Amino acid sequence: MPRKADARLEGPPTLYERFSNKDDLLSLLRRRARLNLFSAIKSSRSSAQACRRALDFFAAHPNDFRLISEDWALAFARKEHMPSFEFLKRLLATELGGMPDHHTAVALSLVALLHGTSTLLHSVDTHKKISRDFRGACVSACEALIRAASSKAARSNGVPPRRREPLHNR
Repeated sequence: MPRKADARLEGPPTLYERFSNKDDLLSLLRRRARLNLFSAIKSSRSSAQACRRALDFFAAHPNDFRLISEDWALAFARKEHMPSFEFLKRLLATELGGMPDHHTAVALSLVALLHGTSTLLHSVDTHKKISRDFRGACVSACEALIRAASSKAARSNGVPPRRREPLHNR
């Protein structure tokens, strides 16, 4: 008997009735994962802190990491809404001066570091010690990139670079 023919069978639509195909479902899940990541980093006061929180989020949410990372480059190329990336550029602009879009290259470098480290952390049987080492190396590399960008921005503006406190001391 067709579903609509019997009123007793009426209820919420099934997953298959809500989405016309698998791509529509994956698109929704990717958007939700991006928003979850943004929720995890949006209270960050610095770009280094946002990087650490993103790394923590990816470690704790491997499925969201996979959803975000498997089509990130395509989403970036299509200029889809990427709230965490835009937030990171705004933090960099606040710290380094200039407009958020002037910091796309640094933000992309930070994303590449976070992605590579998260991929390593999610590889099978990553030992806790090496996991800590990977995380520490990633955070240190993110801080070094941000310091280098700060120095470069200061040189181009004729202003001495700000001395930044390491993330692990904040």
